[in-house]
Amino acid sequence: MNTLSAALTAIVAAILALGGTGCQAVESTPAAPTSNPADDLTDEQHAISDLAVDALATELKIPRDGIVVESVTAIDWRDSSLGCPKPGMAYLDVITPGHKVILSVDGEAYAVHEAKNRAFVCKQAQLAGGLAAGSELELRRQMLTAQNDLARRLGVPVKEIHPVGGEKRTWEDASLDCPEEGVQYAQVETPGWVLKLRHRERDYTYHADAHHTFPCPAITAE
Repeated sequence: MNTLSAALTAIVAAILALGGTGCQAVESTPAAPTSNPADDLTDEQHAISDLAVDALATELKIPRDGIVVESVTAIDWRDSSLGCPKPGMAYLDVITPGHKVILSVDGEAYAVHEAKNRAFVCKQAQLAGGLAAGSELELRRQMLTAQNDLARRLGVPVKEIHPVGGEKRTWEDASLDCPEEGVQYAQVETPGWVLKLRHRERDYTYHADAHHTFPCPAITAE
């Protein structure tokens, strides 16, 4: 047996001699448990999330313990639709403090909107496939909301409002670069859209994020 073969034989013999002992000696340290986002909620947020869970449990006809609270976000809803407008409905242009609660059931995400201790499942905000969807789907959703809003403001049928285009934008704060006098906004970068629409010969610009869609600048009489 040459020197190389002898060395290889010795190495194999050493490995076999260790047997399973070596494997037992190398044990992975268990990962620390991940905290539930609900553990970090304030007392007020807990109360809001309870309302949201009740609303979703009633909507889906499922037990409360099957619902997971993902997040609770304070929002100033810009009209009485509470961020969930329905086609053909008119809403008051009044800012209403409230919350958006994201819940999940078996990996499927649901949005519950709240204001004045009233919570409901916003199906318009429900995005197929989980917490996020493709940008094309989101753009269509934002554009449809803007079309309905503009048609209501102008008092014309929705079919007379034509989409011109839209582009992604990251705003410097929650005002979406269109602040209202006397209103304070969260100083956080906010992803959203700039939408262009047209009625007859006049173009209109809307600013939008995940919760709000509104004209900017404000619409004045023609």
